[in-house]
Amino acid sequence: MPRPNFDNERKQFYSISEVAKIIGVNETALRFWEKEFKEINPRRSGRGIRFYSNDDLETIKLIHYLTKEKGLTLEGARKRLKENRKKEASAMDVLQRLQEIRSELLAIRNNIELIETKAESKKDKAEEKEAHQIPEDTKEDGNDTLQTLTLF
Repeated sequence: MPRPNFDNERKQFYSISEVAKIIGVNETALRFWEKEFKEINPRRSGRGIRFYSNDDLETIKLIHYLTKEKGLTLEGARKRLKENRKKEASAMDVLQRLQEIRSELLAIRNNIELIETKAESKKDKAEEKEAHQIPEDTKEDGNDTLQTLTLF
């Protein structure tokens, strides 16, 4: 399922439901990751409602990438975050950009195929119309009568 792109709507804080939609996981997974990774530390309202910062969001994106895309265990993801956070974040950004480029290229290919299909359809219609026209050489010179062509 494609994830919504909220990058253009950068906010200071996000609710748990917004983060779940952005990342493409359920809220329960976010709560679990919050317990497992000390790097995720959302603010809480007086009623205990979580508010995730942009840093929290980036950390969650990275955890999702490490566990879902790279197939690491939670322990493996924790280790990677400690050792190579910048490297992993860079790799995640490159992968995300490549996926965006692929989507753009597929859209371009689909548009080209649509244009080609329309052009072929127009060509077929023009050829069909031309086939049903009476050829000029069947007209008699100086006489207004035309010879009848049988098309069947």
